[in-house]
Amino acid sequence: METVGVIGIIGVLIVASWLLLKPGAAPKSKREKQAQIKASYLLFLDQKLSPFKDDRERFMNEKAKLLKRFSKELRHNLFFDEEEVRALLRELAYFEPN
Repeated sequence: METVGVIGIIGVLIVASWLLLKPGAAPKSKREKQAQIKASYLLFLDQKLSPFKDDRERFMNEKAKLLKRFSKELRHNLFFDEEEVRALLRELAYFEPN
C-alpha cells in the first residue's frame, strides 16, 4: 500500500514539474498587443456596422454605442495609457465599413 502512495506522489511531482517548466510562447510586446487589439476592434466595427451602410442615422447610432463600449473596455486595458486610448478612439471614430 505504501508503494502505491509513493508512486502516486512521484507521478504528481513529475506532472507538476512538467507543467511549471514547459516552455511557453514568447510574450508579445506592448506595441504588438496594441496592434492586435486595434485590429480586433476594426474587424468588430466592420462586422457590426456593415448592415447599416445605407441607413446613415442607424449607422451613427450603432457606431456611437460601440465607441462608448470600446472606451469603457480600453480604460481598463493595461496595454493602453490615457492618451493612447484617446488616439485609438479617434481613429475608430473615423472608421467607415468597406
